[in-house]
Amino acid sequence: MLTNATITIYNRLPGTKNTYDTWHRTVLRDVHVYVDHKASVGDSGLNSAEVYKIRIPAEVENANQYLLPEEYRELSSPAGYWTIQIDDQIVLGECDLEMEKPADLKAVYQRHCKVLSWSDNRFGGLPHWRIGGV
Repeated sequence: MLTNATITIYNRLPGTKNTYDTWHRTVLRDVHVYVDHKASVGDSGLNSAEVYKIRIPAEVENANQYLLPEEYRELSSPAGYWTIQIDDQIVLGECDLEMEKPADLKAVYQRHCKVLSWSDNRFGGLPHWRIGGV
């Protein structure tokens, strides 16, 4: 697989009724990122969005630290592990921001997206994880 980028994935651990969600970041190097610029005309005028298609090769450097979302949520301390789940945030490039809420990413002048879909395609001739986001 051709790779062209480094990403930082922020995994969300849901808080309890007395605590906020927490976000844990992992930098993944040598991934493939494609951004499709979409536009449409609606009742309120021109609407545009960037649609992200990200593929993480199964042989990425920290692939052995990947956990399924349900395993990740059960950890008492997620340090050293990562996952892919709906509503995670991804920043293009390496980002060292300690995020408290997704709105914090607006202060980081880097492109980023929210995970809307993902699939585990670690089988066949080109094993990888695929992520779709906006």
